[in-house]
Amino acid sequence: MPVRYSLRLALAVFAVSLAFPVFARPRTGPVTVTAAAVTLSPLPDGPRALGAVDSLGRTILTAPSPGMIVGPFTATGMVAAGTIIARDVPPALHDRIAAARAAVTEAGAAEKRARDLVAQRLRPALALALAQRDLAQARARLAGLRRDAAQQVIRAPFAGTLRYLVAPGTFVPGGTSIAILDGRGRPWIDLRLPPQAVRRLRPGMAARITADGWSGTGRVAAIGTDARPLGLVSVRVALPRRNPLLPGQWVRVRLLRTGPPAATVPAGSVVMRQGRDLVFVLNGDTVRGVPVRVLAERHGSAWLAGPLHPGDRVAVAHAARLTGGASVILRPARRP
Repeated sequence: MPVRYSLRLALAVFAVSLAFPVFARPRTGPVTVTAAAVTLSPLPDGPRALGAVDSLGRTILTAPSPGMIVGPFTATGMVAAGTIIARDVPPALHDRIAAARAAVTEAGAAEKRARDLVAQRLRPALALALAQRDLAQARARLAGLRRDAAQQVIRAPFAGTLRYLVAPGTFVPGGTSIAILDGRGRPWIDLRLPPQAVRRLRPGMAARITADGWSGTGRVAAIGTDARPLGLVSVRVALPRRNPLLPGQWVRVRLLRTGPPAATVPAGSVVMRQGRDLVFVLNGDTVRGVPVRVLAERHGSAWLAGPLHPGDRVAVAHAARLTGGASVILRPARRP
């Protein structure tokens, strides 16, 4: 029967495994590795890329409501962020503000008279309460009109080059274009780099910029966290002051790594365990894991930060099979 046959076969295999230890799980022996010495060398430059100069762009400043466009008109040219470009005065707004101011003055005088009469017991206390209510309402109306006037102030949202489209004193409908502001005040460079190149970058890194006979040094200002939709990550490089670059211009950028020489090992010696990078340093016929931070990688070498010293030997071949304290057999590296 099939069931009896399967049972007999299982018993036979078990008996053979007891008789011949070759079927038992082999013990893990030493791992054969090659080793390389830790050296110190200067950090290599970062990636190179073409970038485009960008800015806050161009915006058209419009009238928030129907009214007369009045000054102070600033001089055409560069303006700072927050500069008052113009004021949009709705019809009779100044007259309403003047009338509300006069009403506050009158209500204040009435409140003072009521206070004096109540103090002399010539009027009931209710008269003072009513006068105080009228004064509070008059002040609230004046404050509301002043807020309306403040909202009619047109300011530059960013630094840039200003050009007016209307003359002072022009009466315009709401939404009319008043001025054009080109965002030339604070341009930057937008780079698009693959994720593996961005992984080793840090804000503040220097960047060498060249374009049309001009060169200068900028700084990495921000690093994106999303590679959609092109599979590339955006890196923003801040430009030095007084640069001649224009929005839309293409430039060449070379990111620079600065700092003292760093421990350098073959890139194959770096392994990742539980989300962190390690190298295994040889200690006689065993190894110990040393946590490191990869600063740069290029042409098969890795520059590391961590408790490594020149002359330490790290496992290279089969390093991914190692654990801390594992036994190793050193195999001489092949000569090129």
